[in-house]
Amino acid sequence: MNCEDVELELSGSEPSLEARAHLADCASCQATARLLGLATLPPLTQNERLLLNGLSASTHEAWRARRSRGEGLRRFASLALAAGLGALLASAVLVKTLPRAVPAEPQVRTVLVAAPEVPVLDFDGANLSDDEVFFEVGWPSPTEGDL
Repeated sequence: MNCEDVELELSGSEPSLEARAHLADCASCQATARLLGLATLPPLTQNERLLLNGLSASTHEAWRARRSRGEGLRRFASLALAAGLGALLASAVLVKTLPRAVPAEPQVRTVLVAAPEVPVLDFDGANLSDDEVFFEVGWPSPTEGDL
């Protein structure tokens, strides 16, 4: 057995009898075993095991306590957003699936239009002067010098 095999066995589980025999003779492997022994953690105590077993429950409780703050508002906002998006999608689908209203054909009707009644003007009793009734404007209007 060589030094690399011994090192692999030392980093894993308990060394075999061959690895122990090589470890007793090789100074380099003894130094490696000392370093690996310093790097390993000591075995867990009973209190540490109990703490590790209850870690998931205590962590979950702490997470739930932290999560409960503001949970209602976030839940309401997310539900409102989901409802709005659902309504938008439903309206888009309904608009595309509903049959479109076909415009009715135009109806042709013949309408007889009577001529409007022309009022009869009675100019006999009216005060008709040139200034009021028969004033005519030509374009361009003549000026006083042109008359």
